[in-house]
Amino acid sequence: MEGYNLLTQRLLSEGYTIDNYPDYVHLPGGCWGENPLENLYGGFEYTSEYKRQMVFKTGCGLLLKGNEMGYGSMSYMGILWTIENDNPVISCPYRKDSCELRNSVLGGPHGGGLCKMLPCDCHKTDEPYDYERSCKKVLDDEEQDIKTKYEEFVRKKGGHVCRNHSHYNYWTKEWSMKYDPMRCKDCPNITGNCDLTHQPLSKKKGNVFYDVKITYIRHDGTLFDGEQVVQINKGVRLFETRKSMTVCDMAVKRCKEKILDKEKRRIHKEIFLYNWKVEILNIRVEQRESRDLLQDLQDIRDGIKVIHASDLEKQKKADKKERSQVARQKKIAKLEKKLLDIGYYNLERTDIDKIHADKWLGKKRINELEKIREQKLKEEKQKPVQLSLFDLEDFSRRNEISRKENEKLCGSRQYANS
Repeated sequence: MEGYNLLTQRLLSEGYTIDNYPDYVHLPGGCWGENPLENLYGGFEYTSEYKRQMVFKTGCGLLLKGNEMGYGSMSYMGILWTIENDNPVISCPYRKDSCELRNSVLGGPHGGGLCKMLPCDCHKTDEPYDYERSCKKVLDDEEQDIKTKYEEFVRKKGGHVCRNHSHYNYWTKEWSMKYDPMRCKDCPNITGNCDLTHQPLSKKKGNVFYDVKITYIRHDGTLFDGEQVVQINKGVRLFETRKSMTVCDMAVKRCKEKILDKEKRRIHKEIFLYNWKVEILNIRVEQRESRDLLQDLQDIRDGIKVIHASDLEKQKKADKKERSQVARQKKIAKLEKKLLDIGYYNLERTDIDKIHADKWLGKKRINELEKIREQKLKEEKQKPVQLSLFDLEDFSRRNEISRKENEKLCGSRQYANS
């Protein structure tokens, strides 16, 4: 029995086997031996349908259904906390830091930031489910309390509150707000007025552009090893798509450090450099990208490598398109070869090659291929057979045998007539 979950131990003690077991359990996969009970779940597992109708109870008496178990199963401190072991885990709905009614192995609060989770073990009960005594009711009441506190928070701020910038702290049970223009890019506001400032948002759209200056030392083993290199990536966009000019203006004023951190992470991830330094220059708001050609020429004369982000994007798109076209041509060539060998009309209607032929080639090209195939078959039939020296000797020998047999046959017929 050692190593099996409590459910499996009970079923085996009652006489059940791997070939005969109740319909409310099943044998999960993930076994590592010949015995299917030797699996990741410790043996038998309840079926999903049965779990949903099971009722569980916390140490403090709250009820919950099987489909309300949250993360339910976990492995912690050498123990499998699962329904099959009658100890599934939920996050304490009361969020109590300490509780004598929960298993002491689970310890205190877990989580970070504004989140607060405290694991609480549950056990199967035969009591009928009652919403008024349920974990769900406690969570619903908490959600209502959070909503009430948010309304009170908005009143205290005189209505100058944006839900997109507000956060609820489950540790202190309080609302707070930290303005970050970067979050405005995903703002669901459709009224045209900012909830925070109560000012209308500009209907004009643009983006935030900036230049990234990268300075590093070359370490490539060439004659230029140890030389300082300066590169400027110009016209880098902050937002993927165009936003209200109001949002862009606020991002320029408040997000310089965020932009710098973003570029440092990108360079550290994409480029391997030694002794590198990053600077953010010329942060600006524009409806569309503009270029200062005179400044570009001056930077080039000063030995600075100038790259425009829009040129890189266009090049990437062109390279991607070219790779896609080459791959497509290879697929088409392979398909046409197959049609010449097999024939379009010899394919099944549901054959993927026939579907691709209809989509990629069209009727005109298919008919051309069919004519080429028919011509090749016709030429193959009309093509003279070239005999080898061995074939000629075999042919002569067969003719000689046939001639002698004919002579014998003719001689026997003359004797019979005489």
